[in-house]
Amino acid sequence: MKKVLEEAKTHLMTGVSYMLPFVVAGGLILTIGLLFGGGEQEAGLAKKTADTGVLVFSLMVPVMAAYMAYSIADRPGIAPGMVGGLIADEIGAGFLGGIVAGFIAGYIVNALKQLPMHRYFVQLKPIIVIPLLGAGAVAILMYIIGQPIAVLSEGLEGWLKSMSGGNLIILGLVIGAMMAFDMGGPVNKVAFAFCVGMLNQEVYYPMAACWIGIMTPPIGLALATRFAPKKFTSAERQSALPTTFMGATGITEGAIPFAVSDPLRVIPSIVVGSAVGGALALALGTQAPIPSGGVFVVPFFVKPLMFVLAFAIGIVVTALMTVMLKKKAEEELSIMEETS
Repeated sequence: MKKVLEEAKTHLMTGVSYMLPFVVAGGLILTIGLLFGGGEQEAGLAKKTADTGVLVFSLMVPVMAAYMAYSIADRPGIAPGMVGGLIADEIGAGFLGGIVAGFIAGYIVNALKQLPMHRYFVQLKPIIVIPLLGAGAVAILMYIIGQPIAVLSEGLEGWLKSMSGGNLIILGLVIGAMMAFDMGGPVNKVAFAFCVGMLNQEVYYPMAACWIGIMTPPIGLALATRFAPKKFTSAERQSALPTTFMGATGITEGAIPFAVSDPLRVIPSIVVGSAVGGALALALGTQAPIPSGGVFVVPFFVKPLMFVLAFAIGIVVTALMTVMLKKKAEEELSIMEETS
């Protein structure tokens, strides 16, 4: 069972990784168009720019489904996967439907590869048989099972869009905590995939909390080395600058060396700091339409100054809690013993 889940996660993250460039491009183009008034105009360059961003966004689900199927069945899975993703998007099943389409397409294509054929027709299998039967089977299944998924997706979207006040704060707290908990591991990936999926539904505030959870842990820990240098080893203190850079560019894994050396004190600190920052970011009304780019894309957020405020508070909470929980570093203790 564990192996199956690991494989499923690998296939999902393959689809998400290929999808990200389209989401980033679409988010940036859309945001630039909106900044110049594209959302309020009926025509003009700004309107065309915003519409182009939306169009690029529309590739998100088909590309994700195509490359999930590719991860499962190699190149023959791409076309059936993309067809399934297009149908999922068309019927309103969205990101959830795209995930289902990717898995269905991949496993159907793997089954079709095993079809016995006369040796004179074997060469036709990858060119005609698999694309035709694969895309056809995926299309039929998605039209059947995609409708309940569409209802579920629309319900989730409506619930998220109706959130306000305390509900948003709880959502921000949970997303921030999940992103920090395993610093790029399975829990982090689940939260990230959810937030990216909401971008396709034009729900942007979960990604704001997601960004807090991505960038806060490394930067907060780097700041802690400045607040209480004696509680960190010389290697940890020297890594503060590169760790800060990793956090600022959206690489949560920069926090891992700190967590490995003292997990019982570091992990609670980064979880609490990110949860506080994420909750505050959503309470202040920040939204993030872009899932990649680090601090360089913050100017394109909704209420960027409020995001920076929540981000800074999350960093400080992380640093202070780390300093309060940690004891003096072993090498510092040994030096003190030698000099006494």
